[in-house]
This record gives sequence, C-alpha cells and structure tokens, in this order.
Amino acid sequence: MIIVEKHYRQLDAKDALIEALHSNLNHLEREPLFICIGTDRNILDCFGPLTGTMIKEKAPELQVYGSLERPLHGKNLRQKLNIIKNNHPSGIEIAIDASVGREEEQGIIKFRHGPLFPGKALGKRLPAVGEFSIIAMVGIKPEVRNWTSLGQGSITPVYHMARLLAAAIVEWNKYRVSSSS
Repeated sequence: MIIVEKHYRQLDAKDALIEALHSNLNHLEREPLFICIGTDRNILDCFGPLTGTMIKEKAPELQVYGSLERPLHGKNLRQKLNIIKNNHPSGIEIAIDASVGREEEQGIIKFRHGPLFPGKALGKRLPAVGEFSIIAMVGIKPEVRNWTSLGQGSITPVYHMARLLAAAIVEWNKYRVSSSS
C-alpha cells in the first residue's frame, strides 16, 4: 500500500515524507532499521547506498545498513540480512532502493507499507526486504530485456532524491528523539 508518493521537485515532498515517517513509525515501539540497497558501481542503482551514506553523516545514532563504503547488493544481501535480523530481532525494517518504471514516474519517491523486491528489474530472485519500503524511480524500464541500459542515466536526479530522502529521515529522527525525551 502506497502511503505517500511525491516527485522530488515538489515543494512539499520532504514534509510529506517526514509526516509519513511520523504517522507510520512513531507509534511503533521498535528500533527503526534503514536497509539501503544498491551498488556504488551503477549510477542508477546507487540511490540506496548514497542515501545510507547521507543519513549516517547527519544521524550516526540511527541504525543504517548499506552505504557507498559498505553497499548491500545482490551478492551479499542474503548474508547481510541474516546478520541484521540476528543483531536486531525486534527492529522495524525500512528498506530503501532504486526502481525503474514508466517515463512519467521518473523522479518519484514512494513510501509504502510492505516490502520491496530487490533485483526484480533484472529478474533476480532476492528476498523481500522491509516492513516498510521507500523506492526512488530513477529510470525507465526497458521494453526489451536490454539490462545494460539500466546502468545508463544521470546521477543528478538520483543525488537530489537521495539528499531529499536523507534530509527527511534525519529531520524525522530529530523530532522523534526530542519527543521521547
């Protein structure tokens, strides 16, 4: 179920994401775990690790897995998810990843209740991740299985979407922490 869907250029996008985080996570008495999926080796797929790095820089107290230095990707995801679940058995997972879709969806960030399915665009069978998920529509899904085109695109919107989402999470966390003290 989609909770909020905003284009990163919409003036109210950050506030809408903060409100969605607040109304869906604050009443849960569980530690939030941000699972940022993707790779630093692909411009369009670096949204997750870029967002994770930005969150860690501004809110090191948050539990963030997946960064530019330590990405979570298809080759290590299963192993890392097992470690995360063992270290935080009662945590609430918020999965963050890039996605592709229709041309008119490019630039949209979606916050959803329910998991995301990493690697789906590439036909990979990876485990579903997250009780909540945040996806950024970074590119257009090719009509033909031309997966090399998925690596091509501009980092500019990816960077701006990552920066917007990280800022929303950091601001939400500041409010959450100050409310609980």
